[in-house]
This record gives sequence, structure tokens and C-alpha cells, in this order.
Amino acid sequence: MKSSVNRQGWFADLKICLGVLTRLPVYIGASPEDFSIAEASRFFPVVGALVGLIAGLVIWIGSWFDLPSVILALFALLALTGITGALHEDGLADTFDGIGGGTTREQKLSIMRDSQIGSYGVMALLFSFGLRWAALTEITEIGIDAAIYALIAAAAASRAALPGIMHYIPVAREDGLSAGAGKPSFDRAAIAFLIGVAFLLFLLGFRTSIVSLGLAVLVTGLFIYFVATRIGGQTGDVLGASQQVAETTILLAIVMVGLE
Repeated sequence: MKSSVNRQGWFADLKICLGVLTRLPVYIGASPEDFSIAEASRFFPVVGALVGLIAGLVIWIGSWFDLPSVILALFALLALTGITGALHEDGLADTFDGIGGGTTREQKLSIMRDSQIGSYGVMALLFSFGLRWAALTEITEIGIDAAIYALIAAAAASRAALPGIMHYIPVAREDGLSAGAGKPSFDRAAIAFLIGVAFLLFLLGFRTSIVSLGLAVLVTGLFIYFVATRIGGQTGDVLGASQQVAETTILLAIVMVGLE
């Protein structure tokens, strides 16, 4: 690794994560050689929290106009999608298209790289969006504050899982986005995970955090195992899909357990 990358400080890491995970106009370098996404990944959950906060502000502003919870939840999800440029949703669709449409490992990876969306991808997006919409509507019925806390916690914790996946699961191909990002060190993956847990505990309370964390680890872990055993590892699309799976699971867990 180049010395310029080794000298990345916390502010540089934060800018890199903003540039990679959102559509915000952040300059992170002239070329990928100028920075390390893997080492910056410790701040994935921090950027996730920012994304969730923006979506929460949309709900808060919408509440001034006495909009119903179902509309507020829809606007919040549109904000989540817009601020990230549908980065994770695209990964979800591509992953399900590849897994559902291909018969061999090579076919699955080829389909995942295709920019066109198929029926499996459409169904995955509808299912994911529908579950999050329903869950967030229920949470918004509890209160605007509850919805804001849930959005921040779910967005942060779901992205906190990604560095760990990148560290432990090998890449499925050597020329993909995940391969280019690199493998985070254990300490960076651990820091990201702990930051995500901290957001859960601070915003959701102990009981809800434990249930949300346990279910998210279980469901996302099973999803990763299912996909990785079929394509031989993980890709950028799989990482995006994993974020969606984790976020959806956390929101559903909040609905089941409630907020303290």
C-alpha cells in the first residue's frame, strides 16, 4: 500500500466514505490509487447514520404538514434512495437476477454485471421496498422521534456489517468493485462493527438493540452464505444487497420489539 494511503486520517476516511456511499459532491482523489476504500471503511456506519438522519429530517419536515405516516415513510425511503443514488438497491437487484437467472457460477456473475434488470431483481426490489415501507410506516405511527431514531440506527448498523464481510469473505472475481476496494484490516472492520452497535444501543435501547443485532447478523449471515456458496465469494453487488437485507431486518425487528 502506498504511503499516501497509509497517511489517511479520520477526516480523509470520512470523505472517502461519503464519496463512495453517497451522491454528495465530495472530492476523494484523482484516481483509486490515491486512496484506500478498505481502510476508510471504518466510517461506513457514520455515513450511514448521516444518510438516515437526512431521511429522518424528511419525515420531520413532512410532519409539519400533517401528512399521514404512510406518506412520510414513503418520502423517507425516497430520500434514502436518492442520497445514495440507489447504490445498494442496484446491488440487491443485480444479486437476485444473477442468483435466480444463472445456472453456473460464471453465468451468475455475468448476469450480475449486466446493467439490465430482470424479473428476479424487480421482485427483490419490490419485496425489500415494501417491507421497509410497511415497517417504517408502523414505526412512524409510534412517533416522529421513533422514526428518526430507527432510520439512523438501521442505516448505520446495516453499513457497519460491510467491512466485516469484505474482510472475511473472499471476492468472487478479481476485477469487480469489491476487489478494487480492497480487503479491510481486522481493526477497521471491528471499529465499523462497534460503531454500528453503538448507534443501535444509543438510539434503540438495550433490548431492541440486542434483538435487532441478533436478527440482522443471523439473516444477513445466512444470505451471505447462500450467495457466496453459489458464486464463490462476494462482489460489490452482494455488499449492496447485504446492506438492504440488514436494514430491512433491523426495521422489522424494531416493529416486533418496539422502542424502549
